This record gives sequence, structure tokens and C-alpha cells, in this order.
Amino acid sequence: MNISDEMEKQLPRGCKIIEFPLAVDDRGALSFAEGARHIPFQIERVFWIYDVPEGKTRGGHSHCETAEVVIPLNGSFTITVDDGRHSAEVRMESSGKGILIPQGVWCHLHDFAPGTICLVFASHPYDASGYINDYSEYLNEQLSVVRYDLSRQTEWDSFVRISKNGTFLLERGYMDYHAARFTDCSLMFYKKGNLIAMLPANWKEEEGTVQSHGGLTYGGLIVSPSMVAINVLEVFSCAIDWMKRELGAHRWLYKPIPYIYSSIPAEEDLYALFRSGAVLKERGISSVIDCSNRLPMRQSRKSGCVKAAKSGLRIEQGNMTSHLEAFWNILAGILNEKHGKNPVHTVSELQLLHSRFPENIKLFVALKEESVEAGALIYDTGKVVHTQYLASSEYGKRNGALDLLLRNLIDDVYSDCTYFDFGVSTEDGGAFLNEGLIFQKEGFGARSIVYDTYEMLF
Repeated sequence: MNISDEMEKQLPRGCKIIEFPLAVDDRGALSFAEGARHIPFQIERVFWIYDVPEGKTRGGHSHCETAEVVIPLNGSFTITVDDGRHSAEVRMESSGKGILIPQGVWCHLHDFAPGTICLVFASHPYDASGYINDYSEYLNEQLSVVRYDLSRQTEWDSFVRISKNGTFLLERGYMDYHAARFTDCSLMFYKKGNLIAMLPANWKEEEGTVQSHGGLTYGGLIVSPSMVAINVLEVFSCAIDWMKRELGAHRWLYKPIPYIYSSIPAEEDLYALFRSGAVLKERGISSVIDCSNRLPMRQSRKSGCVKAAKSGLRIEQGNMTSHLEAFWNILAGILNEKHGKNPVHTVSELQLLHSRFPENIKLFVALKEESVEAGALIYDTGKVVHTQYLASSEYGKRNGALDLLLRNLIDDVYSDCTYFDFGVSTEDGGAFLNEGLIFQKEGFGARSIVYDTYEMLF
């Protein structure tokens, strides 16, 4: 089979046809290759295959670490490449073209024409222990991907709870409360039969786009504590391959989970984004208090607390019926006046989510007698306390209701959390900074982290 653009698209993950520079004149043709330039690695070993008897094959293995570029210097042969999910056969017959075989891809060479000479550049020196020679063993070692469905809910939720960067927002009870709005295409990755990573995502067919779940503030790769950088690179490659082949996708929007939510370091995906050619698409700036290294409150916030106390405002945990409705009316009024829109969640949706996660989602209110004058809807992940919604009535604004409420939450209710996250103060993908809003949050001693969105095109 001749090499074509369509054939190249069908190659397993990471495999690539390389066309070398060519100079032709009346003396003949010359091609050349330089390591780390035309060859996508530093060359550590070179070998060549020749005098292959009729009917014999070469290869029949995969490398644990080594990548190779295979070139027909003379004659021709067929190479079969296989990543455990997809395989392809390519007839190699041009001395000016080679094929990149990444680490972890099974290959064998067969149907050698008489007089064939095959040249191989390798990224590592020879090591007999670095080969997998049994195909059954190879298949057992390969990463597999499964699209989430309802039968896997228990498995999904259990993994979120033991992962190093999952939160309750990534459990299906939260993700699926508005399932009708999205076409879910969350992915689950297995190795040796064990679940090692998951990707919460949805599919926008009209745009050819897979995105970190559109109903979530963040939705990057959820990974097991044992996951290391090389594993995450493999997962990214597998995910992109699946999106292209199964969906015909050409775009992936990815929202990493901010580091503050991780129980142990989990930013391998940021490196994988870089390696995948991702570009920063949006950046929101959020204000966060590091509770182990508190900065002092500004005097203006302290003064607001004094004013609130003198006005007779008191702080209570609110109920999720009358108090929530009163708070939501204040919030909706502000958003309608300033932006012409309602909160993302309706009252009934918030009540549903609270019923599913009563220890994680709570409302706190500032009351003047029995009237709600300010409120904070809290998402508590254990390590991070996040203010999902904050709002204050006109009376509350004049009398420092939010100052008193937030100080109470930071100093008393959630004094043992690691981070107190006020949420973003940006709009339009980060292009606009609400300076007044962020000034208020920074007045409590908060400083900034970012909530990013990356774009990959393929």
C-alpha cells in the first residue's frame, strides 16, 4: 500500500511518515537526516537490516522506552504498526521517506523485496530488557479507553474519591444534575484492567469540539495517586486518538483542575498540554486565602464588620428553602441589573444539589431580624472552601453585611480549611477584570490563582 495523506491519518498514536530533504540533479539524488531535527530525537543507535530471506519477518515487538525511525534505503517492505487499539499496514518503498515508531507501539516488518536494505535510527542504546516480545503481554500492558455510561457511575464516583485531584463537583451526582443540556462523552482510561484516569467531558458535534464538561468550572484529568508524568502523556495521546477516530473531533477545550484542589501534586497535565501543542484560550483570576499563611484584613473590611455588628446583623447557617429563595432573589436582581442574566443555577437545582451533597453545599446568611440581607453559598471540598455565590441587599451593602459574613466564615466556620477561594473576578474569558470586586476580596487577605482554559487543534 502506498503512503498517502489518508493512510497517515489512520496510523496508530504517535506514528508519523517523515519526508526527508531531497536534492536532485544530473548526478542523482541525495537525502539526509539530522538528529533532533528531521529525526524527532537524539540518535543513540543506528542499525540496518539486509539479506532477509523470502517469507521471513523482522521486528515483532514493542519497545518500553525506545523510539525508532525506519527507512527503506533500497528495495521495499511492508511495516505493520499496532497500538493495541488500531493497526495499519504501510508499504515502505521510497528512500526519501521513513516512518516514526514511538515508544510503546508494536511493529513488524514483512514482505521484503529482494535486495532490500532497511536503515533504523533509535533513540536509545540496545537493551534486551527493553523489549516486549509477546503480543498477549503487549496487549495487557496497553492503555484502553471507554466512554462513560450510567452502568459505570459507582466506579466513576469511587475513583473520584480516591484520586489525587478529584472533588465532589466531579462526581456524577453533581455533573449529571443538568445532563439534558450536554452530550456527555466523559472518558475512562484503564491499564492492566485497572482504572487509572478519567476525563469529565461533553461533545459539541456542531463545532467538532470535545470540552472539559461545560457544566463545571474545572474539569481536567482526574488521576490516581500513582499517576506519573509519562502515564499522563500516554493518556493525552490516547484521548486525542479516541476523539479523532470515534467522534471525528478536531478541537479539545481543556480546563485544568487548579492546584489548590489536589491532595498531592497533580500538574502533569499542564506538561502534557504543552507537549500536545495546546494554547491558552481563557484565563480567569480568582482570589484565594492560604489559611496557613494569612495576610491581615484591610481596615476597610474591618470597619465594615464593625458597622454590621452595630446595625444588629447576625450570621446564621441558612435553610435551603426560604433563606435560599430570599438570597437567590437578591442575587438574581443584581445579575439582571448589571448583566441582564440570572444565576447559572436555579433555586430548584441548588436544592437538588444540596440534597445530594448536604455536607458540601451550604448557605450562610446575614440576617436583620428575620430578613436576609446578604448570603454566601458555599462549596466545601474539604481542602478548599469556595464561595459559589455572594450577594448583598442594598441595606446589607450600606451596613457591611458581607464583611461580617465572610469574616465569620473565614475565622470561625471554616478556620481549619487549607484554602478559602472567593472565585473569579473576570469576565469575557479573562479579558475584563472587575477591579472593584477583586479589591473587595483582596481586602480579606486573598491573593490570586488562575482558572485556565486551553485549546488543542488536531
